Amino acid sequence: MTTNVDIRGNRHRPAGSTRGGQFSEKTNSAPADQLSDPAPSTPLLPLAQRFESVEEKLKVMQSELERSVEALGDDDQWLAYLRMMGRFHRYSFNNQLLIGVQRPDATRVAGFNTWKSLGRSVRKGERGIAILAPKVVNAKDENGAPELDANGKPVRRVVGFTATTVFDVSQTDGEELPTAHEALTEEPPAGYIDDLTAAIISHGYSVTYEPISGGAHAYTATDGSHRVVVDESLGEGDRATALAHELGHIVCGHTDQMDEYHTGHGGHRGRMEVEAESFAFVLSRANGMQTHLRGASEYVAGWQSKEPGALREVGETIAKATKSVLTGTQWRNAGEFL
Repeated sequence: MTTNVDIRGNRHRPAGSTRGGQFSEKTNSAPADQLSDPAPSTPLLPLAQRFESVEEKLKVMQSELERSVEALGDDDQWLAYLRMMGRFHRYSFNNQLLIGVQRPDATRVAGFNTWKSLGRSVRKGERGIAILAPKVVNAKDENGAPELDANGKPVRRVVGFTATTVFDVSQTDGEELPTAHEALTEEPPAGYIDDLTAAIISHGYSVTYEPISGGAHAYTATDGSHRVVVDESLGEGDRATALAHELGHIVCGHTDQMDEYHTGHGGHRGRMEVEAESFAFVLSRANGMQTHLRGASEYVAGWQSKEPGALREVGETIAKATKSVLTGTQWRNAGEFL
């Protein structure tokens, strides 16, 4: 598996453009207290309406999710989604989309009580961000008696989802929070390459630096040696993105699908490259490094029409892989996202 040479990647429309009223990188310049009280002539977003029941709200949330997934076929929307994932990697794919649709300028979100425990209060009149939460109940056996685990504790099972509400930090007042990254850097922050190497090793692979011909930046060996090979001539910035890309192949499960990868465009090579490159983009930004999305536009554009459900599957794969790596590995530069 190789990393593309073009470090600056494909051309994209200017950041901030959007289609269909979905994600946008533009920040609303209105004061926060005005954002929650739009003028009467301004139509409310679907999820900003009042609902008669939770079921009605869940139905609208599902509709919004479907529209959001469809919009991901646009390159700008895909980039905006990945930026949102970098800020909210602890959340599910669905909830990342829901946060982006309702408040694309959100940076840190948490529930009312969580903000309170952090010494901050949600301002009166603020409209929350609707997300999905699992509905958990105590399990019962076939006789209707409480089901207990080996330790005698009640077994809890997820039986569905309900709507819950979170708020962005900009909707709160109170104690200052630790800052994450003040600005992204073009070069890897101190320790990032070491952390990437440690993450790759933790998955049973070694990292070596060798001359690579043919223009590839790095590859994961397919001879059973479990090696990630990086071109020794790379500078630190390219080295970091190459390592992140190969880690993406590993954690997204591509190394177990080598036959499918090498069947070319008739198989899943393009999809795997988008997953690995998107993973590297999110991971690097979460660790404070500015990077560029390479090679995605060729495959992302038009996927939804050719492969129904592909964008959702790819998004879910990246979201799960990113969460597992960022929460399961020590990253000395990773910002704290609520």
